[in-house]
Amino acid sequence: MESPNITVVLAFTAGVLTFISPCVLPLVPVYLSYLTGSTIGGEEAPKRITVFLHALAFGLGFSLVFVLLFGLSVGYLGRFLAGFTPILVKIGGLLLIVFGLHTTGLIQIPFLMMERRMEISLDSSPTYLRSILVGMIFAAGWTPCVGPLLGAILTLALDAQSVWQAVFFLSVYSLGLGIPFLVVALLLTTATGWLRQLNRHLNVVSVVSGAFLIIIGLLLLTGTFQSLNSLFLRFTPAWLVERM
Repeated sequence: MESPNITVVLAFTAGVLTFISPCVLPLVPVYLSYLTGSTIGGEEAPKRITVFLHALAFGLGFSLVFVLLFGLSVGYLGRFLAGFTPILVKIGGLLLIVFGLHTTGLIQIPFLMMERRMEISLDSSPTYLRSILVGMIFAAGWTPCVGPLLGAILTLALDAQSVWQAVFFLSVYSLGLGIPFLVVALLLTTATGWLRQLNRHLNVVSVVSGAFLIIIGLLLLTGTFQSLNSLFLRFTPAWLVERM
């Protein structure tokens, strides 16, 4: 890859799609309630800044896992297997197409439907350290469910020019997942109402996410990803290219 520009866009998009996926979106209010030790929208709703700071700690937790565990490991793996990277990327592209078909619902892959649910209890006093730990548990426990979208970015990271570029891609993915979470935390009950409306269209979200994966898979499998990146650069302002 000559430039990470298009990959940055895809990484952020994958993060946002992960947030609105059926695996994550319905549980956002539950997670916020658990993190703050109270019920969002209840009679004794927590302060907005409290919810935001706990959401920030939660985001830090899952970012640590995605960036340090996945980003670094895949980055170093890509350097170690540099000679086999083209083959691995094509295999990854093929797997992404299969994952995309699964996400759209056309086929079912049992292990991608697995998830580890956390028992919600409001008895313990919330702390920011606990919110970080919950974020880390979220990243590890929900990985099979959000695996297709995360796998797309890991495949792109495997073909990165350096370890730190791979880490950067996973950081952008974490931002795409974390920023909507923070927005919901800031808006509280208003955002909760929006989430309920969006929950009615989760099938559409799944189809869009599946199509996203299939397109990336086809680009990687056919080796046309670099051409798309060059086309993207032609329509990107020079000042933005210099900062990416």
